[in-house]
Amino acid sequence: MHKHFVRAALLAATLLTCSGWLHAAPTERDLVIDESLARIKEQYVFPERYEAIEQNVRKHQQAGEYAAAPTEEEFVKLLSTHLQDVTHDGHMSIKYQPNVRTLRPAAFAITPAQREQERRENFGLNRVEVLPGNVGYLNVVQFHELADARDTIASAMAFLANTDALIIDLRGNRGGNGESMAFLASYFFKGELTLMELRFRGQAPEQAKTHAEVPGKRYLDKPVYVLTSNRTFSAGEAFASALQSRKRVTLVGGTTRGAGNPNTMLPVRKDYLLSVPIGESVNPVTGSGWEGVGVKPDLAVDEKTALGVAHRRALETLRDGAKDDTLRASLARQIEALEKT
Repeated sequence: MHKHFVRAALLAATLLTCSGWLHAAPTERDLVIDESLARIKEQYVFPERYEAIEQNVRKHQQAGEYAAAPTEEEFVKLLSTHLQDVTHDGHMSIKYQPNVRTLRPAAFAITPAQREQERRENFGLNRVEVLPGNVGYLNVVQFHELADARDTIASAMAFLANTDALIIDLRGNRGGNGESMAFLASYFFKGELTLMELRFRGQAPEQAKTHAEVPGKRYLDKPVYVLTSNRTFSAGEAFASALQSRKRVTLVGGTTRGAGNPNTMLPVRKDYLLSVPIGESVNPVTGSGWEGVGVKPDLAVDEKTALGVAHRRALETLRDGAKDDTLRASLARQIEALEKT
């Protein structure tokens, strides 16, 4: 009887030990969190913030919030929120992307399906036209790789070259490639100048500059209006900030989202993609960036009315500067017609 009791006690102890081990074994989500934090500690541009980032994430992890998320999409959304609670950095995030290492062997590699979607979006330029009063309109939803987007941007600017004023719509701009942003900005300045200084952790600063040469005519000495909203993101904000600070454009709409720091994309485990800010964008004119605060418009209006407001401002500017009575009268009629719509 004593032997049976000892065996039973040993079996119970073994079961308890196994149960404890199973309970303590890290889940896939735990491993994702561990690897993400390690990558952030290693590469985040502001290392002094890491301790607070980890403490916040671990607090929610210990509370069981990540384990309770019903889907992987909900899990990464929750984790991204908790990362941004501390950093207030729009580029600090993680997303669920199955088989990520095969699909993205390089940091910013894109899938064939994404490349096809870029083509179908006309490489980010989805609308270009001439509005009444010879005011150009260009809607840029994203800045894609310059090698892909260069000809499309150049063609759009060639189409708009003979307009008397221009409206660039960035209200829905999702950011993207800084080189394409600088290429488009080059059409509004003479020669080469620095748009933005990029300060990376442990490296010498880099400068984003306009191009010394562009295909076709530059768009100089004409009024330009840029439409913004709280959805205007990253490279779209860089464009708005750079041109506004040099008084080349008038910003109309809302304050931008406030995501200024350049980032890198890092695969985590098998099915996740982590975005980590590795640098800081600084406007050389203002000496500051827009991370967490956004770029404020010159004329704050509801984003839904921004196009109409900018169009009217453009027509008024052209009317006031017109030297020909016939043109002035025509622009006045265009303004009156615009007020009736």
